Amino acid sequence: MEIVQDKLKISIAYTLKERTGKILEEVPANVPFVYIHGYNNIIPGLEDALNGRHLNESFSVDIPFEQGYGPYRPDLVMEVPKEELREVGEIWLGMELEMFMDDDVREFQLPETPDEFVDGLNLDDDGESDGIYTIKEIKKETVIVDGNHPFAGKDLIFDVTVVAIEQPSFTELESGFPEGEENFDNGFDDFDEDDFDSNNPNRRWR
Repeated sequence: MEIVQDKLKISIAYTLKERTGKILEEVPANVPFVYIHGYNNIIPGLEDALNGRHLNESFSVDIPFEQGYGPYRPDLVMEVPKEELREVGEIWLGMELEMFMDDDVREFQLPETPDEFVDGLNLDDDGESDGIYTIKEIKKETVIVDGNHPFAGKDLIFDVTVVAIEQPSFTELESGFPEGEENFDNGFDDFDEDDFDSNNPNRRWR
């Protein structure tokens, strides 16, 4: 398997930059980002650019925000009472929560699986407010949460190298995620608040 195509497991190394040249994220070849191609689990501009690429091929692609992490939506920044987060337990800056709206009743919880997390990312302007929210500020009685992706509204440049192309397992094809991703738990059990990095490639902001 030498060419990137649907239903293959792809490993890539990349450097993500703003158009100004500022580096936002780096993923090295020895710890690549791995995904199943064709499942819409990475941004559309990058997946389209990877389609048909060859093993060990390196390339750069300029991705406008419309094909990346979507527009920045001020309506996704909200202040919520701490009482609404009581079921979540301990909270901290940078914590990621999934929000649901049901008959105007708002509920926050921890995303439990990779597909819930990816489906919950607010990467378009469809007017929906459900999805993944990051805690930005903790006040005495309320919390500021932001449902925008950290790179929302940014035009981006990816410098990419295809480091592996493999046949996924049956389980990986069924789930759409590489093995090891299925037991997704946000890393909360081993979380160290001092180590939090909003641009950590392991955050699954894809």
